[in-house]
Amino acid sequence: MQVSVVTTALAALLLGAAMLVDSSNAEVVRIVTADYRFEPSELTFHVGTAYELHVENRGNTMHELTAPAFFQAVELKNPEVLNSERTELVLQPGEQKDVYFIAKRAGRYPFNCADHGWMGMTGVMVVE
Repeated sequence: MQVSVVTTALAALLLGAAMLVDSSNAEVVRIVTADYRFEPSELTFHVGTAYELHVENRGNTMHELTAPAFFQAVELKNPEVLNSERTELVLQPGEQKDVYFIAKRAGRYPFNCADHGWMGMTGVMVVE
């Protein structure tokens, strides 16, 4: 009986790791930073689904997608794409980056551009 429980737990762990590593089936969600807005400003994700968040900076200045609570509520495949605190994605003009993750916790997670949030460059990520 103990071997069965351990085997089942190990299989679940390996399946979870495989889901995280295999981004070939990830749902692509795109967001564009511009001067001084996000397009779209509201994104919806589902718990347990693998995503590729494709972020493009089409603005003339550096922009960040700052979302500390959101990045803590997901399982990141490539955390190195974020800043060292894992709170934001930094993009220079013309740059684009992809964040691969699986949403783990439902909730509403605000995000902004750390430098331009005061200008209304804000949004929300909803995980259902």
